[in-house]
Amino acid sequence: MTTIRYILTICWLLTSVFAGAQEADLSYARHVVKKLASPAFNGRGYRKDGDKKAAAFIAKAFRKQGVEPLFGDSYYQPFELGANTFPGKLQVSLNGKSLEPGVDFIVWSGSPAVKGQFPVNVIKRSDLYGSLSDALRHVNSTHYLLIDNRREAGESKELAEKANAAILHLRNADELALPGVILCDHAKLTWSSQTKPSARPVIFVNQPAVDPLAVTSVALNVESVWTPDYETQNVAGIIRGKTNPDSLIVVCAHYDHLGRMGKKNYIPGANDNASGTAFIMDLARYYAANPPAYTMVFIAFSGEESGLLGSKAFVKNPPFDLSSIKFLINFDMVGTGEDGMTVVNAPMFPEAFSKLIAINKDKNYLKAINSRGESCNSDHCPFYEKGVPSFFIYTHGGTAAYHDINDRYETLPFTAFANLKQLIIDFFE
Repeated sequence: MTTIRYILTICWLLTSVFAGAQEADLSYARHVVKKLASPAFNGRGYRKDGDKKAAAFIAKAFRKQGVEPLFGDSYYQPFELGANTFPGKLQVSLNGKSLEPGVDFIVWSGSPAVKGQFPVNVIKRSDLYGSLSDALRHVNSTHYLLIDNRREAGESKELAEKANAAILHLRNADELALPGVILCDHAKLTWSSQTKPSARPVIFVNQPAVDPLAVTSVALNVESVWTPDYETQNVAGIIRGKTNPDSLIVVCAHYDHLGRMGKKNYIPGANDNASGTAFIMDLARYYAANPPAYTMVFIAFSGEESGLLGSKAFVKNPPFDLSSIKFLINFDMVGTGEDGMTVVNAPMFPEAFSKLIAINKDKNYLKAINSRGESCNSDHCPFYEKGVPSFFIYTHGGTAAYHDINDRYETLPFTAFANLKQLIIDFFE
């Protein structure tokens, strides 16, 4: 009995030590995500210097860790993009009922400024199954068009495609005389980033208390500012390899997000992608203390949410020959992990993927590692298109918040963060 008690005590102590070590390993990542997702960083967008504050925070961390600047004596690679921002009032009322930004409605991120009260004409989503001209036959060109976008039972894929194409045209077509469009349904409110202004204001409403068919008027006060040549920046550092300094391992993540939605609301972007940024910063901290065999490059991209513009700018003007990259891994949304992770480009590089699988099987780091084919949906893509061997990794499970006000530090579980870090270290070794 004494022997069994002794063995159980030792097991408990080892488990406690391991758990404590994991939590200590997470403390830095938690600190980074909490900072980057805080109101002070303004959603890491292009209003109130959100991107610049985030870039300065990353560069300062690299410098403190002993990571050298990649661009001569600078950590920054500047480039320009188009940015539409919402610095001031963001007010929408339907039939006199005020709606709450981010909760009841969002404004399409390319929308121009608008102020006033307008009468509303209503059509149903099913009206868009036929010709657009028929759907708009009774719509007054001085009225806002409200589309009751709730899907009807039995809507086929073909009809859905017709309706969605018509809605896209209504949002963007310059030749239409409509002053604005309102889309009412029960879909999740998901914001985005645009590099050019839309033809008219577009409002997405998700408020069950509002009957779309009963709306007769809309009042709006939306302030937006279009900047066609906003200067932002990538942030990058380098740690020289001990034995293979001319061969590069690149780890990257985008640090930008969607910024502020009016004066009061911002999109925190904790999982997307403060988590990935924290991941590569934590790897930089590790390799600064444990010099690698290969040269390690750490890149935090801006402009990803606007169309991978930061990684495209990097590939267009790289500070080294891209052919010297032995492997690149891009991390985007890695703050969860209950259900494992997915590797984009896994079938394209089967040997590397098999290595990840073998390590995970041996060490049991993650619940599952899923394979996914080519997908140009994050910052690995411009490199991959230039022939660079590359993976894009993201985790599954936990919070489902995405491009909304709920993607907060407080709800991010960090379930597999420490284990993923160790898996990647083992992979590179």
